[in-house]
Order: sequence, then structure tokens, then C-alpha cells
Amino acid sequence: MKQKKMRRPELQKSVKVRMYFMLACFIVCLIGLIGRVAYLKTVHGEEYEAQAKVQQINRYDTVITPNRGNIVDRNDQALAVSVAIYNVVLDPLVLSQNNATTQAETISTLCTYFPELQYDTLQYYISPVSEGSEEINLNNHWKYLVKGIEQDEKDELEALNLKGVYYEQTSRRAYPLSDIGAHAIGFIRGDTSWGLESYYNDYMSGETGRSFILYEQGNSITYQDYDAKDGSTLVTTIDYMMQQYAEQAVAESQEMWPCEKTVAIVMDPNTGEVFAMAESDPYDLNDPSTPLAMMDTEENIAIWEAMTTEEQVNYLNNMWKCFTVSSTYEPGSVFKPMVVAAALEEGIISMSDTFYCGGSVTISGMEIGCHLASGHGIIDVEEVLAQSCNMGMIQIAEEMGAEIFYEYQKEFGFGELTGIDIGGEASASSLLHSVSALGATELATSSFGQTFNATSIQIISAMAALINGGNIIEPHLVSHILDSSGNVVYENKNEVIRKVISEETSDTLRLALKATVDHGTGTKIAIPGYSIGCKTGTGEQGDRTRDDLWALTHIAYFPAENPEYLVMGLMYMPETYTDGVQSTAPLTKSIIENIIKYKNMEPTVDVLETTSTGDETVVLPDYTGSVTFDVVNDLDARGLTYTVVGTGNTVVNQIPKATTGVTRGSEIILYVEKAESDSGTIPVPNVIGKTYDEANEALVNAGFTVIYSGSELGVVTSQSPQYGISMSAGESVELVFELQYVEEIE
Repeated sequence: MKQKKMRRPELQKSVKVRMYFMLACFIVCLIGLIGRVAYLKTVHGEEYEAQAKVQQINRYDTVITPNRGNIVDRNDQALAVSVAIYNVVLDPLVLSQNNATTQAETISTLCTYFPELQYDTLQYYISPVSEGSEEINLNNHWKYLVKGIEQDEKDELEALNLKGVYYEQTSRRAYPLSDIGAHAIGFIRGDTSWGLESYYNDYMSGETGRSFILYEQGNSITYQDYDAKDGSTLVTTIDYMMQQYAEQAVAESQEMWPCEKTVAIVMDPNTGEVFAMAESDPYDLNDPSTPLAMMDTEENIAIWEAMTTEEQVNYLNNMWKCFTVSSTYEPGSVFKPMVVAAALEEGIISMSDTFYCGGSVTISGMEIGCHLASGHGIIDVEEVLAQSCNMGMIQIAEEMGAEIFYEYQKEFGFGELTGIDIGGEASASSLLHSVSALGATELATSSFGQTFNATSIQIISAMAALINGGNIIEPHLVSHILDSSGNVVYENKNEVIRKVISEETSDTLRLALKATVDHGTGTKIAIPGYSIGCKTGTGEQGDRTRDDLWALTHIAYFPAENPEYLVMGLMYMPETYTDGVQSTAPLTKSIIENIIKYKNMEPTVDVLETTSTGDETVVLPDYTGSVTFDVVNDLDARGLTYTVVGTGNTVVNQIPKATTGVTRGSEIILYVEKAESDSGTIPVPNVIGKTYDEANEALVNAGFTVIYSGSELGVVTSQSPQYGISMSAGESVELVFELQYVEEIE
């Protein structure tokens, strides 16, 4: 059956009906929407308008930066501080809603306080400039105008009640002492941080606060603040005065004997507290990106500016790091007391045992020498340490064996982190021989501190254990931490990590090392009236085919009977080698003398007893065949004077002969000749005690140039090389002048 088709007039009528219906529905909806808007406007208009403003403004809350915690020394001297500063901020929308007079007054006031601001620019900020559908000015609710104004200026401006002007709190880090203690304290700048600033960052950071701009009743603008919580304060173990003494001694030593790095550490051996930690190449903590050492001459500035960015960054990173904890080297003879302590502890030797030093020994086909080529002869344990005899140490280590040696080396902390509270510490674990690798040669060389590496902090920590009763104590730079209310939130308990030797062994070594200062290699640091123990060290570094790679060390403690201070001086890679006895002594002695004065320490020994030569007898070694330089150092250490006859640097005869007993203070005659290896042709004259003019004339007439330090008004107290050493014409002799005065003793 066919479907009946609709006729055209009927179709048109149906379409019209549908259109009218849809139009009617749209009109009804529109009327309803208008009615709803009218209702909301009438009934809830003010409420919704206020909410809209709050929502609009509250999108731009601000962060309140806390003050970073301070760093102070043990006596509350500020080392690093943070002060509140403020950024001046403009809200263009808020200012634009005020009348023209208020706008003009606000802008004029800002331009008066801050001449760098331009009136037209600020006026533009509050003008309704549109870009597309967005008002690019008035939608910016947080426009920084000036950053980093001080508290007093902020308070003055805030009292004027400027409309639309707000103050964002932040802080500025400052270091009042500039470069003092730079490598220990470190700095923080953006994401870069070093030293204590980095290690204790979580304690010092504090907690941020927030500040909200709100509309309240009557559409008035108010603030809602959640205060920041300031960071905690580090109370360090550093003593500002001792730190200054260490810095001064390092600077003077570096000037006299330029080195790749010069270091000084002062520690309490009983607690591990570090009183001072100084290094050469300091930098201004307030401007750490400017290397002071590269800014001293136009030549150095040109070198710095010619560096690539990568080269400058590498230089700065190397400058910022703390050599004391992060760099390793072969310690040399300062390691010897630990070996002796281990042998005593295990009952392998006694202090009365004797050893023979003939100047050298061949082990597994390798000849190993003592610093005194002619040898020390027969000496006991105390003299092995006092004269720093390598041959005695080799024999002690041989009796000990590799396993016991390795055990105590590790027990004394070598090859492991000390745990000091500063970043970047190196363990040097990969730079020690394993016990299986300690063959006869390795054991022999390791016995006097060669062929393995250590850090300065490991060495001084091991020495602390040697003299404090045998306790390994974690070294540290922070004693406790105080929160912003003054409550202790962290405290270092100075806990003993382990006991490595007995008190008896420690007592024995502590007193035995006094001999090093009394008549051994450490006589240069003797101070009349004060009992000091010491060990010197001269360590070859790296390539043994070279003779210019050295680490020279003095490590001393006082009073020797009950040590309160442990002082270490290091000259790493000096440009010109002298020796570990001569060059490092002034560095260490200067610090000790200043501490004695600072702490007003009374003498512990009768001055007459320590300065008297008495009738003490010294048995002479055989110096024939030895280098003159080494012989005169040995004679000086034994309290003997000398005269050199001939030209050259090899001793061919001596009077009195070897094994002869002479009174301390006696004169020894050395006959020298020029060997094939000698380059020297002119003997250096003796100018000790002479004035500047007298010394300069004698040396210049002999064919030498003069380098001096100290006061020209004084007299020569030391010379290097010592007299009698032969050198080529034109070479330099270094003199130290000191003013002479008589000190009154009550």
C-alpha cells in the first residue's frame, strides 16, 4: 500500500509551528536568566562582589623569607649573619582604584625615595592598557619596583600608608670578617653552597611564612600574615683570635715560601674541637666569585680575564674547597709515632730497644735511604722519633709484620672518613695498600709515611688519639645549635669513637716526643719555659724521578704533659724546597707563641733548665759521605755548632771523629769537597746575628742575592741555606730579621 504524501502547504505550516515553538522557548529561558541575574544582583550583589575581589586579590599572596641562622665562634663573635631586607612591590589594580590625587602622591613619593624610578613608567603601570581581551597592566598584581631596601627605610615608607605599595620580606647573607675562616665557614649564594653553610643548611634555613592581601567588610584592604620562622644559629668551636693567628701565620709562611697550599689547624686533642682552620688562597665570603689571588697584580688580572668560563669555574671550585679535608698527600714522617705506638701496644718493642742506622738499606732490590746519608748509628726508640730515622722505622715495621701494621693504620683512622662536619671529605681508602699488597718494600716505605695518602684532618686526628690517652674522637667545627628562641636543638657530645691504644702507651709516646723539640728535628719550635712535644715530616709526593714534589709538616702539642692544644702546619708543594725542619717551624711556632700570650699560659718548665747546655754529652755520628745540608741540620738539632772547611756539598772528613762524645754546644769541623753531582761552587757565609747592612754586604760580596723578611732594624735570626752550604753564584739566600729586646721576667 502506498504511503500518502503530505502536500506542500501542509509542510510549510508544520515548519512554522516548530520555529515559533523554539523561539518561545528561547524567550522564556532568556527572561528566566535575566530574572535570575536581577535577583542575584539585588539580593546577593554586594556579597558576591566582595568575594570576587577577595578571589582576585588572593591569587597573589607573597612568601615571607625567614632570616637564615647566624654562625658565631665559641665566644659569640659573628662569623655569618642574615639581616631582613625588603622588596618594594606595586599592585597596579589597587592603586588604580584610588582617585587621581592619591595616585599622583603615591607615585611622586616613590620617585622621591627611589630616584631610579620614572614617574611616567609608574603612571603607565596603573593605566588600563589592553592587549586583546586582557588588560596587561591591571592584571599584574605584583610589580617589583625596588629590591633589597633596609628595615629603617621600609618602616619610614610604610608609615606613609602608600596605596597599592607593599613590602616583601627577604634576607641578605653577610660575613662580617670577610675572608677569615673562609674555607671552613663557606658561603651560600643561590644554589651554590660550601663549608658549614652547606653542611648545616637544613638547620639554618628556617621556615617560610606567607602574607595575603585581603578585602574585608567595607571592601577595606587588610593583610593576613603567617610569620616566617628564622633559622637556627650555629655555635662553632672556632676561636676567632686563634683563627686570626693561624691566618696570619699561613700568610707569612706563604709569602716567604710560596707553595701550592699552606695549611694550619689548631685542635683540642681531648675533645676533637677545631679552634682554627686556615689555608692559603683565601677569598672574600661576601664576594666569592672574585679570586683575591688573581686580583693582586695587573698581570694576574689579565690572566684571569683571558681564562675561558670553564677555566674560571674550575679555578673557583678549587679555591672554594677545603684542602684540609678534601685533598690527600703522602704524610711522611709525621706517621712514624703511630707505627711506634702500635709496636709498643702489641709488645713487639720496648722503649729501651735499639736499632742500627747505616744510612740506607736494600729491600727486594730497592735501595731505601735515611735523610742522614751517613746514618744515625745505634739509637733507641726515642731517638728514632727525635731524629726521624727511617732505618729504625723500617726495622720496627718488619718486626711488626703487615697484618698488625695494616690493622693499626686503619684503627688510627687512615683510609676512612673522620666524620668532620664539613662537606667534601675524602677518605683516601683507595690510596692505602691493602694488607695483601703490603710486601717487604711497601711495608718499609709505609713505615715512614710514604707510598700511601692521607688528609690533613686524618693526620691531626690520629695524633690527637696518640696523645689523649688513645681515643679516636670525631673532629668537629660546631659545638651546638640554638633555635630562634635560644633552645639547644643539637649538641656535639665529643663521644669517643674507639680506643686504639692504651693510656700507658699514649703517656709513653706523649712524653717521648718532647725529645724531638729538646734535641731532635723540632728544636726550631722550642720556646723557653714551655714543654712542647712535636713530630716533623718531609714527605715526597708522586713522581719519584722529580725532586721538587714535597709535603712539609710540623705537628706539635703543648703543654706536653697534659696537652690542651694541638697545632699542625703544612707546606704542600713548595716552589723551592728547603726542608721540613727549617721552613715549617716558623709557621707552627708563631701560632703556639700567640696562643700562649692569648691564653696567658704560665711557663711549665724552669727557664734555666731548658736553656742551659749543662754538661750533657752528645755522641757524634759518622758524617763522612753525607750531604752538607743534611749534616748541618743534624748538628743544629743536636745543639752543636760547626765550621765548614772547603768548597762543595759532600763531607769527606770530620773532627772530632764519629762515636766521640762531645759536650752540647761544642764546635764540629766539617771538611767538604765538591762531588760530581754538586753544582755549588761558593760556600754561604754565616750571617746569623748580623745587621741588615752587614749581612747584605757579606752575601753580595760572596756572589749571592738576598731575600729577607722581618724588620731591617733587627738582626738575622735564621738563614736558608745555612752557612757552609755551597751554591752557585747568583743564587738567593733567605734571611729572617727580628728586633732584639730584653723581656722582663717578674
